[in-house]
Parts: sequence; C-alpha cells; structure tokens
Amino acid sequence: MSYIKNIFLNFIWTVSFFSSIAYAQEADNCDLKKDEEGIFVYLCDNDSSNFKTIIVELDVPATLSQYAAAVLDVDSYLQWQYNMLQIKVLKKVSPTEFYYYSEVETPWPITNRDFIFHLKMWQEPNSRILKVEMHGVPDFIPKKKNKVRIPSSHSMLTVTPTGPDSVHVRYVLDIDPGGEVPAWIANMFAAQAPWQTYHNLRNRLIKQGKNRTKVDFIKDYGD
Repeated sequence: MSYIKNIFLNFIWTVSFFSSIAYAQEADNCDLKKDEEGIFVYLCDNDSSNFKTIIVELDVPATLSQYAAAVLDVDSYLQWQYNMLQIKVLKKVSPTEFYYYSEVETPWPITNRDFIFHLKMWQEPNSRILKVEMHGVPDFIPKKKNKVRIPSSHSMLTVTPTGPDSVHVRYVLDIDPGGEVPAWIANMFAAQAPWQTYHNLRNRLIKQGKNRTKVDFIKDYGD
C-alpha cells in the first residue's frame, strides 16, 4: 500500500494550485483530511464526478499584490509546485489572462500527465478580493506522445485581504487525472500533495519579506 501511495501522491495535485467557487464553498459531505501548520485540506463529495473536490484553506503573511505576482510568474511554478517537470506559456491574452502548458512527472509505472490551463485573474473593486480561475482546455494543442493529457479540470482561487500584510487563501479544485488512475485510489491519497504545494508557496512568500514585487493593477489593503 505504501508503494501505491507514493505513486499517486506524486501527481494527483500538481495540475493546479488556486482556490474558491460558489458551488464548492457550499459543498456538503466534506472531510478534513489534513490539518498541519495552519494549512487545511478537505475532500468533498462531487455530484458530477467520482473524484473528490479538493479544498485548501490557509493564511499567508503577504500582500494581495505579492500573491498576485506569484501567480503570474509562471516560470516560478517549477520551484514550488509539487513535482512539476516543465511549464510554458502558450498564448498571452493580457497581463491577467493566458494559456499555459505543463507536464507532471510521475514514477513508473504511471505515465506522465500533461495539461493546458486557461488562467484568468481579476480583482473585485470594493472588497479588493483577488480571484484566479483556471479551466482545463485539453484540446488547445495536440496530444504529445508518451503522456496522458488531463481530460478535465477546473479550479478557483480566492485571496481575501485580512490586513496590510496578510491574506486568507481558499482554493477549490475539481480534476479527473485521466488514464489508468482509479478514482478510489486518487481520493485516498489526495491530501498530501496540495498541502505540500501550499506549504512551499507560503514559505517562498515569507522568505521574500519586504522584497515584494508590485503588481500595478492590483489594489492592496488600504490603497
């Protein structure tokens, strides 16, 4: 069982990293699967899929602008996304909207996964809440040899300012990893990988400290 666990932990989360949509906020039958270092990972029943909806919540000592900069810096994903092998922007629509390709490395005998996401970022003008939606577009480019294309995925990130240098992050992900992955196995081991991804990102933002990248179109707390 530990061998199976190691295989599926290596890829079940890496396909995305952002949080919160209305239907998931109101989801029933959610179980808290991991509560460690202030990062909470829930698995919730999904009426439209055998794969569980993943929800992550945590507080991060960062500004909205700093968090937005991390999301928009696609090249940096390789440094904190769990087990990501490669990433490339395919089409840039605007500074807050683009399509990107990524590949997730998985150990034998599981075939590497790849995916294309359409990412959109916006900020609500009154509340200053930052939102990032990522929708899988598997047919945006032809499938690649010796890789399994993620057939379906959708995620939503909500970053709420709680002070001048603090935000609350809520992430919701629905995903079908495709190929030979049974839903019951994926659901069994779906908590550790998202926890590790957000742990890595939070530590990265903490290390930046005051050396923060300013995103001109994002209004921070108090602006």
